[in-house]
Amino acid sequence: MLNVVDFEENKCQSQEAAYDGLKEIGATVVSITLVLVVVFLPVSFTQSIVSSLFRQFCITVAAATLLSLLASFTLVPWLASRIGKIEHINPDRWCGKIISGFEYGINRFAERMVSLLQWSFCHKIITVVATLALFAASISLFSFGLIGEELMSIGDRGEFYIEIELPENATIEQTNRAAYQAESIIRSSPVVTSVFTTVGTSDLGQPQAYMADIFVKMTPYNRRNITAPDFSREVKSALQSAIAGAKIRTAVSSIAGGKDDIPIELYVTGNNQDTLTAVSGRIRDHLSGIAGVIDARSSIEGGNHEISIVPDRAKMAMLGISFEMLGGALSNAFSGNQDAKFRQDNNEWDINIRLTNFDRKNIEDVRNFAIANIRGEMIRLQQFAAISESEGATRLDRRNRLSSVTVSSQVAGRPVGTVGNDIETMFAQMRLPEGVSIEYGGELAMQDEAFGTLGFALIVSILLVYLIMVVLYNNYARPFVVLFSIPFALIGALFALALSMQTLSLFTMLGLIMLTGLVTKNAIIVVDFAAQLQADGMEIKNALIEATRKRFRPIVMTTLATIVGMLPIALAQGPGAEWKNGMAWALIGGLTSSMFLTLIVVPLVYYGMERIITRLGWSRKQNPVLKEDK
Repeated sequence: MLNVVDFEENKCQSQEAAYDGLKEIGATVVSITLVLVVVFLPVSFTQSIVSSLFRQFCITVAAATLLSLLASFTLVPWLASRIGKIEHINPDRWCGKIISGFEYGINRFAERMVSLLQWSFCHKIITVVATLALFAASISLFSFGLIGEELMSIGDRGEFYIEIELPENATIEQTNRAAYQAESIIRSSPVVTSVFTTVGTSDLGQPQAYMADIFVKMTPYNRRNITAPDFSREVKSALQSAIAGAKIRTAVSSIAGGKDDIPIELYVTGNNQDTLTAVSGRIRDHLSGIAGVIDARSSIEGGNHEISIVPDRAKMAMLGISFEMLGGALSNAFSGNQDAKFRQDNNEWDINIRLTNFDRKNIEDVRNFAIANIRGEMIRLQQFAAISESEGATRLDRRNRLSSVTVSSQVAGRPVGTVGNDIETMFAQMRLPEGVSIEYGGELAMQDEAFGTLGFALIVSILLVYLIMVVLYNNYARPFVVLFSIPFALIGALFALALSMQTLSLFTMLGLIMLTGLVTKNAIIVVDFAAQLQADGMEIKNALIEATRKRFRPIVMTTLATIVGMLPIALAQGPGAEWKNGMAWALIGGLTSSMFLTLIVVPLVYYGMERIITRLGWSRKQNPVLKEDK
């Protein structure tokens, strides 16, 4: 009977504790939930590549957060009232010793943080200056090149492409032999599982007898000790030595699985084609000198060899030869005439009539080509036309109704965005002719667009967080205190990226936006509890110290839970793991720095803000118990 009474009393105490806890921190839970939701909403409504990558993720997180709010007000208190009970740990048992030791460590660490906060109140200037110095040092990591920039890490898919380009006079048979030789060299490596070769096509999809494309697939990531980019460079060096006269280019596989052959793409536009040719050559040469740039080329380099025929109209008229006669004779002789057909049974074949290969090998054959005039006389072409060898453009492009030349390159060993910054410096030092403009394309253009979109989403998220807290606090000044926690998160996030050798990419930017909601949670917990203590009549400084002491445990619990959850993603290896490693390290670093700096600097900012409000007499109703410290 005594056990039944004890159980009923324990259950009543659990119900009252659950009710009191819900009433005490209910507003704080609502604030944190709404902040987390409004952080993700702007990202879900963005456009371009950001929308296609992150919209489902952001909507899922926002919906799950709202449902967790419902569960925290209904299911969690009910479970706490039913199964929650006060347990007394026996410190003599091994399990009790572990729990007691952990409890002692947490309490001692909390007291150290309180002591540090008290010291900070006595040395406000030193604390603020040290925090600003840390923030400036974290931003300067970009200037020192310790943090690179790129659209997204390609990772190691174990796939890459090799492009073989022979001299333009090479036949399809010669290209096929070179491709077979390249296949033999590639297959000799034990890390290669399959090779697929296409002979006779270029990267533009046009038939080119002198070009070949090879797709190489490697063994799984955990069964080799070399990455795909490093192995592709080794293969390129081997093929360059083995195949004489060939140009070898490599391209790794993109995130979508295709050839990632345009990380750097520059459009040089203008009105004069000759000027564009000269400028594009200069840009290609300067681009080749930038660290990390390989295979820089122009879209019009290495023009097609051709024979130029410039007829003299006066001589043609005197000799009795018309342009129609000349054009038709040259076309039939060198391109062929397929008007004749050969029919057998139900089959039909074209008959191509033209000069033999022996009579159309070089420029002398063209000079000695004879054409019959209107009188039936045979006249040699060199008698009425100037014939010379020249070089024509391989392709002519137009962009926005202007002539355009494309300069492109691969990147190896450095992030694409970092190389893009060097390219901007290069153009700042170059003097371009009047009428010539440069436009970025490829991954650089996509990166600028994506980063701009995410930057705008980050600004909108911070603005929405501020407006939400203004409504919840009924105060315009106090939300600024919470927003001061965001720069503290950037300090740890940027240092974590530098130490883990990660880059600032789309996924990393998403991690920074997530930090906006996660780190403001810590500030909200401290600020809300300090405000409650002030309302109960406690002095502001004592209220902040007590809030730090009492709310240290939930801050540490939630922060450590998130960090532990991010560790598997941060330490993951294998194909595609690089895409999310940076986001995880940014979250781990940001949460770690925010956990410490929020408990120290945010109370100082809160204290200073309340002192300013009090002295200006703006809001006595919102701070009725604020007392001056002696």
